[in-house]
Amino acid sequence: MLEGIEALIALEKYGTVSEAAIRMRLTQSAVSKRIQALQEELKVKLVEPDGRRVRLTADGYQFLNKARPLIIEIKNLTQNLDRTNLSHFALGLSDSIAGSFGPHVVSETLKTLKNLDLDFHVHRSLMLLENISLGKYQLGICTFDENRKDLYSAHLIDEPLVLLHSEFRNRPNRSLPLITIEENSATWKNAGSDLRRDYPLLFQNNVMYVESFLAVYQMTKVGLGNGIIPLGMAREFNLKKESFKKLRVTRTISLVTRKTIAQMDFFDPFYKELKTNIEHYFER
Repeated sequence: MLEGIEALIALEKYGTVSEAAIRMRLTQSAVSKRIQALQEELKVKLVEPDGRRVRLTADGYQFLNKARPLIIEIKNLTQNLDRTNLSHFALGLSDSIAGSFGPHVVSETLKTLKNLDLDFHVHRSLMLLENISLGKYQLGICTFDENRKDLYSAHLIDEPLVLLHSEFRNRPNRSLPLITIEENSATWKNAGSDLRRDYPLLFQNNVMYVESFLAVYQMTKVGLGNGIIPLGMAREFNLKKESFKKLRVTRTISLVTRKTIAQMDFFDPFYKELKTNIEHYFER
């Protein structure tokens, strides 16, 4: 079955049996036979003709989405059986964390865990969680959606949000609109209701919802409104303390993975070292 799944993954990625065969260093006949054997074993049609090409059926995509994480974990397992090899994993950072404290704390963590090798990726939190669920990444640092039961999360910190004053003045301009992250974002889903409840006056004027905290920062900088951004970003931009106000509302930052990855030997030391470094970052 594993050979058939790998052939199906290659077919989805490269689009033709011939290209999949080249990438797998097999004959076209061998690739076709592996996929055919997999279909017979599952008793489901996984591929269908698409002109001169071949594409996955709806059942094929559904099966592959479930199978891909297992293949990746099996590969990681075989790599880690050799203790002389590095533990190699893909780590995703949400864009706001990658633009603030993320690179620093991960770098400090790797200085201690020298046997850990990471590939880095940056996405919005929602896309990051999907990539972890699909097995493309093994780890992620982001605001976690607690409604997701397919993933495992370990709490890192509750990061305060701050009100950034328009043009970075000593106080906010109450006549201007509020600029904040859009309502479909992970941060808003995590903290938006608390913001509205605890700071209703901020929402009494127009509210501009944008797709990134960097946009909030830049628009606030030129005086288009007062903005809400995470504390880590305010620190990384070296803003003067009087140019923003720390709010009582926080967003929850977690280390996210799948349950099988969380059970591996490397995970607990990595999590504890990462959490310690994040706490030191916000304490300094």
